[in-house]
Amino acid sequence: MELDKDSLQFIFGSTIRALHKATALAFENGGSELSPEQFHLLKIISSKEDSIQTELAEILQLDKSGIMRHIDQMEARGYVQRINDATDRRKKYIVLTELGSSKLDECKAILDKMGDSILKGISDAELLIFKQVLSKLKENAER
Repeated sequence: MELDKDSLQFIFGSTIRALHKATALAFENGGSELSPEQFHLLKIISSKEDSIQTELAEILQLDKSGIMRHIDQMEARGYVQRINDATDRRKKYIVLTELGSSKLDECKAILDKMGDSILKGISDAELLIFKQVLSKLKENAER
Protein backbone atom coordinates (compact mmCIF):
# COMPACT_ATOMS: atom_id res chain seq x y z
CA MET A 1 0.00 0.00 0.00
CA GLU A 2 1.38 3.35 -1.04
CA LEU A 3 1.71 6.12 1.54
CA ASP A 4 -0.29 9.21 0.56
CA LYS A 5 1.77 12.05 2.02
CA ASP A 6 -0.63 14.61 0.59
CA SER A 7 -3.65 13.25 2.48
CA LEU A 8 -5.19 15.36 5.22
CA GLN A 9 -4.75 12.53 7.73
CA PHE A 10 -1.04 12.16 7.02
CA ILE A 11 -0.30 15.90 7.07
CA PHE A 12 -2.39 16.45 10.19
CA GLY A 13 -0.92 13.46 12.04
CA SER A 14 2.67 14.28 11.17
CA THR A 15 2.12 17.94 12.15
CA ILE A 16 0.71 16.95 15.55
CA ARG A 17 3.66 14.60 16.16
CA ALA A 18 6.15 17.30 15.13
CA LEU A 19 4.52 19.88 17.40
CA HIS A 20 4.46 17.42 20.31
CA LYS A 21 8.13 16.58 19.78
CA ALA A 22 9.06 20.28 19.51
CA THR A 23 7.11 21.05 22.70
CA ALA A 24 8.80 18.22 24.62
CA LEU A 25 12.21 19.39 23.41
CA ALA A 26 11.46 23.04 24.30
CA PHE A 27 10.41 21.98 27.81
CA GLU A 28 13.52 19.85 28.18
CA ASN A 29 15.84 22.62 26.92
CA GLY A 30 14.04 25.10 29.18
CA GLY A 31 14.79 22.98 32.23
CA SER A 32 11.22 21.83 32.79
CA GLU A 33 10.69 18.19 33.62
CA LEU A 34 7.06 18.32 32.51
CA SER A 35 5.80 16.44 29.48
CA PRO A 36 3.40 18.20 27.09
CA GLU A 37 0.55 16.08 28.54
CA GLN A 38 1.43 17.12 32.07
CA PHE A 39 1.53 20.76 31.02
CA HIS A 40 -1.98 20.46 29.56
CA LEU A 41 -3.14 18.74 32.74
CA LEU A 42 -1.75 21.58 34.87
CA LYS A 43 -3.47 24.10 32.59
CA ILE A 44 -6.82 22.36 32.96
CA ILE A 45 -6.43 21.91 36.72
CA SER A 46 -5.55 25.60 37.13
CA SER A 47 -8.64 26.68 35.19
CA LYS A 48 -11.08 24.57 37.24
CA GLU A 49 -11.85 24.91 40.91
CA ASP A 50 -12.57 21.23 41.43
CA SER A 51 -10.96 18.76 39.03
CA ILE A 52 -11.39 15.04 39.45
CA GLN A 53 -9.43 12.35 37.65
CA THR A 54 -12.38 11.11 35.58
CA GLU A 55 -13.13 14.59 34.22
CA LEU A 56 -9.46 15.16 33.38
CA ALA A 57 -9.33 11.86 31.48
CA GLU A 58 -12.42 12.87 29.47
CA ILE A 59 -11.11 16.34 28.66
CA LEU A 60 -7.73 15.04 27.47
CA GLN A 61 -9.24 11.92 25.90
CA LEU A 62 -6.85 9.65 27.82
CA ASP A 63 -7.58 6.59 29.93
CA LYS A 64 -7.92 6.97 33.71
CA SER A 65 -4.75 4.99 34.43
CA GLY A 66 -2.69 7.26 32.13
CA ILE A 67 -4.05 10.35 33.88
CA MET A 68 -3.32 8.77 37.26
CA ARG A 69 0.34 8.17 36.31
CA HIS A 70 0.73 11.81 35.31
CA ILE A 71 -0.99 13.01 38.48
CA ASP A 72 1.18 10.70 40.61
CA GLN A 73 4.35 12.12 39.02
CA MET A 74 3.20 15.71 39.40
CA GLU A 75 2.12 15.13 42.99
CA ALA A 76 5.54 13.62 43.79
CA ARG A 77 7.16 16.81 42.41
CA GLY A 78 4.82 19.00 44.46
CA TYR A 79 2.88 20.51 41.54
CA VAL A 80 -0.55 19.15 42.50
CA GLN A 81 -2.17 17.62 45.52
CA ARG A 82 -5.16 15.39 46.05
CA ILE A 83 -7.89 16.63 48.39
CA ASN A 84 -10.54 14.24 49.71
CA ASP A 85 -14.17 15.11 49.12
CA ALA A 86 -15.99 15.86 52.37
CA THR A 87 -18.98 13.65 51.52
CA ASP A 88 -17.56 10.93 49.24
CA ARG A 89 -14.30 9.32 50.40
CA ARG A 90 -13.77 7.73 46.98
CA LYS A 91 -13.70 11.12 45.25
CA LYS A 92 -10.47 13.11 45.26
CA TYR A 93 -10.04 16.57 43.87
CA ILE A 94 -6.80 17.46 42.11
CA VAL A 95 -5.64 20.99 42.92
CA LEU A 96 -2.69 23.03 41.75
CA THR A 97 -0.08 23.95 44.36
CA GLU A 98 1.85 27.21 44.45
CA LEU A 99 4.84 25.35 43.01
CA GLY A 100 2.59 23.93 40.28
CA SER A 101 1.34 27.40 39.42
CA SER A 102 4.91 28.63 39.16
CA LYS A 103 5.85 25.66 36.91
CA LEU A 104 2.82 26.36 34.73
CA ASP A 105 3.93 29.97 34.26
CA GLU A 106 7.45 28.79 33.40
CA CYS A 107 6.12 26.41 30.74
CA LYS A 108 3.81 29.07 29.28
CA ALA A 109 6.84 31.33 28.82
CA ILE A 110 8.69 28.49 27.06
CA LEU A 111 5.71 27.93 24.75
CA ASP A 112 5.41 31.65 24.01
CA LYS A 113 8.99 31.63 22.71
CA MET A 114 8.33 28.44 20.77
CA GLY A 115 5.14 29.95 19.31
CA ASP A 116 7.09 32.79 17.79
CA SER A 117 9.20 30.36 15.77
CA ILE A 118 6.48 27.90 14.71
CA LEU A 119 4.08 30.65 13.67
CA LYS A 120 6.71 32.46 11.62
CA GLY A 121 5.29 33.51 8.25
CA ILE A 122 1.67 32.86 9.29
CA SER A 123 -0.58 35.91 9.46
CA ASP A 124 -3.21 36.46 12.15
CA ALA A 125 -5.90 36.08 9.47
CA GLU A 126 -4.46 32.73 8.32
CA LEU A 127 -4.27 31.54 11.92
CA LEU A 128 -7.88 32.51 12.54
CA ILE A 129 -9.05 30.60 9.44
CA PHE A 130 -6.93 27.60 10.46
CA LYS A 131 -8.54 27.53 13.93
CA GLN A 132 -12.00 27.77 12.38
CA VAL A 133 -11.27 24.89 10.00
CA LEU A 134 -9.84 22.78 12.83
CA SER A 135 -12.96 23.44 14.91
CA LYS A 136 -15.17 22.29 12.02
CA LEU A 137 -13.03 19.17 11.48
CA LYS A 138 -13.32 18.29 15.18
CA GLU A 139 -17.05 18.92 15.18
CA ASN A 140 -17.54 16.71 12.09
CA ALA A 141 -15.33 13.94 13.50
CA GLU A 142 -17.35 13.85 16.74
CA ARG A 143 -20.68 13.33 14.96
